[in-house]
This record gives sequence, C-alpha cells and structure tokens, in this order.
Amino acid sequence: MKRKEHEKGSLAPIPLKMKMKMVTHHQKEVFCEESKDNGVGSGDKSPGKLLNVLLPYDMEVETLSRLPGKSLMKFLCVSKNWYSLIRSQRFVASYYAAKPSRFIAAFTNSVFGKPERLFIMSGEEEEGTSSLVANLDMTIPSVTLPHGSAKFSSVHGFLACFELSKFIICNPSTGQVITFHCKAPGTSLGYDPVDDQFKALTQVTSIYVHNPSSMVHEVITLGRGGVVSRTQVTSPPHHPLTMGRCINGFIYYAAWAPVYGATPVFVCFDVRHERILSFITTPKDVLLRGAFTLLIEYKGKLAVVVPDCFRFGLSFNRFFLWILEDATKHEWSKQTFELPLSLPFSPAAGERMISQGTNKAGDIVFSPTTLTGRAQPFYVFYFNPDTKNIRRVRIHGVADTEEFWSRYGLTDVCRASFSPQHADSIASL
Repeated sequence: MKRKEHEKGSLAPIPLKMKMKMVTHHQKEVFCEESKDNGVGSGDKSPGKLLNVLLPYDMEVETLSRLPGKSLMKFLCVSKNWYSLIRSQRFVASYYAAKPSRFIAAFTNSVFGKPERLFIMSGEEEEGTSSLVANLDMTIPSVTLPHGSAKFSSVHGFLACFELSKFIICNPSTGQVITFHCKAPGTSLGYDPVDDQFKALTQVTSIYVHNPSSMVHEVITLGRGGVVSRTQVTSPPHHPLTMGRCINGFIYYAAWAPVYGATPVFVCFDVRHERILSFITTPKDVLLRGAFTLLIEYKGKLAVVVPDCFRFGLSFNRFFLWILEDATKHEWSKQTFELPLSLPFSPAAGERMISQGTNKAGDIVFSPTTLTGRAQPFYVFYFNPDTKNIRRVRIHGVADTEEFWSRYGLTDVCRASFSPQHADSIASL
C-alpha cells in the first residue's frame, strides 16, 4: 500500500517569508536573488524576486572583529548602520579585548638626517622563536628625534612621542595622526579607563626657574580629532627626569624634589581626576641612571630596570629590577638578575640596550636605541626572569635591506624604539 504524501498531523514546510519574520531585532538586511525552478529536474532556473536575508547581530560583530583596523576604516562608508556599529563604544571595546597584542618597532632619521620621517612597523609575537617579521604600518613625515630625546610610548592602542614642543599621537591600526603644540617639552600621554578618555600632561613651569613655590602643569583633553580643552593644575616644586609611563589610569615619572639632586621621587598623576596624587619616595639606587632611567610596567605595577654597568659603563651583564609594590606605603622590592651575555650601554654614543617593557609571556625585552647600521639586521633580546634564559630574536623588515634604505632615502644614524606589548585598537581621538 502506497504511503500518503501528507499524513494527518504532519508539519508542512515553513514558507521562507514566515521564517524571515521569526528572527530577532538585532539583524542586518542583505539582499539576494531568489531563483524559480521551472519544473522538476528541468534545471531551468529564471531570475525571481529579491529576498531580504537577515544576519544576526552577533554574527555581524564576529565577522567585522576579524578584520584589520584599516579595513574597518574603509567600511565606515558602506552604510550608516555599519558606521554606527564600528564606531560604537561597545564594538571598539570588544575589538580591543579580542585582538592579541603586537610588538611595535619605530625609528626615525637622526636630527641631522634627511628626509625627516617616522617609520612605524608592527608584527605578531611568537613564543620561543628566534625571528619575527615586522610590516610597515605607516610613516609620518616631518618627524625626527635626536638621540637624547625621550622614548616612544604605547598607551591603549596609541603611540606618542614629542619633538621639542610638538606632540605627536598616532594609531597604527587606523592610520590616524594628531599633532599639536605644547607649552613645554616632556609631554606624556595618559588614558582614563573609567571614562574612556585620553589626556596629555605637560609641565609649564620651567625647570630653570629658581626656587619656585609651586609647579604649573597643563592637562590637555583629547577627542573629536584634536584638542578638546586645556586646563592647569599645580604641584609642589620638583625637577622631572623621565618621560611618563601610564599604568591603570595613572601617569608616573621620575623626579627630584624639590630641586635637582635632592630627594628622589616618582610623581603620580591621576588622569581621571586631573590632579597630582602623590610624590612616591624612592630609593636613590632606583634613579641611579638619572635621565636614562627605564620605566616599565611589570605584572601591572610600575617597575624600573637599572643596568649594572662596568668598564666605564659601556656594557652590562647584570641588572636590577625595582618594583613599586605599594604606592600608598611607598614600598619597593628589588630583584637582581645575571645575564649570560653582556649588552651595550653607551649613553654618549647612543648605542645601548634599553627595556621598554615585557611581552605577554612576562619576558623582559631589551632593544637597541639606534639601528646598528645601514641595511643591518635588527635584534632584540628576550630575558625570562624565571628560567634566567635569554634569547636573541631578529626582527625581519626593520630597515634591514639596501632596497629599503634607497627607497626612503635614509642616510644617517636612525634612532629606534621597540614596544613589546602594543594593543590593537580602532579607537579614534
């Protein structure tokens, strides 16, 4: 006996139009063309009407999150909906959290080199490897830094540096660049994670003023593609030594208080509330290298790497790691590490190894302050504090070919900087 095609109580196929109505409201419409079949097995399909296929919001976010930042910047022009999604604070935050950190290698011609240009490269970290690859993200013209200037800093997806009174902020992921003038050199970039706000701190009162009763600082709030506002705050007198390092919403920098050579301190600036929070008393050995003091973030805390140099300070095979354990109680801890090889440290010649932080695995990374020569390999050193092992890693692509030097007209000693943990962000100032 033949089975009935449609038995009583069986469910008929749900029409496509009815399926479309059952989706949630977090969706995007995508238009596709429906085909009409002109008979079973005929294979003859003619164009039909356009159907609205709705994509779930989560699928849309997941797809866009996988794309590079520069591609997302192009997609801002696709539609108003995509613009709103990509620029939303929720999507920017999720993109930032999902992307793994990258290393940044940046360099410029020396102060006498032409043409003046800042090169910014980045690459993905790989544990245990002896070589990494850097790709050129962007170049910024008319920027060059002397050997004695402060380092580049990486703050929540943005890079910052200053040239005399000119402060430069850029986002390598999106290509955005902001340049503005400050009233004094030594500006530092900070980030407030509570209000999602970037601010710059610069000292207005000159360090050459004799016995000032207080110091005046300018707080520059950033947004809408530039400077939003400028306000002033005061602090007790002090003599700054280093560029600031932003950690968890606070900018720290080394100083002498109240005058040069007096009491060593770290000044702590609260980015959100725009005030000098405290002067943290510091052992003198922490600032043994003066302006060459190296501030890093170590396991979420402020730390200082102090090379123990010998033979007239031209190299070191041991360093001290000072960690600020409690900022309120001014408590510091000290660790001593022996290196299996010597690293150069010659401030006069500019040929020295410095540390600007750690990678995700916790290795303390040492990198040169200059390119070693024309079309020469660029090496950094990863030191593991637990195993006490050190490995040399070549960063391919950092001006290591004659073709690169010729293409960009590099002719002089190039000042270099290396940030081992730079966050990928699509935020806009």
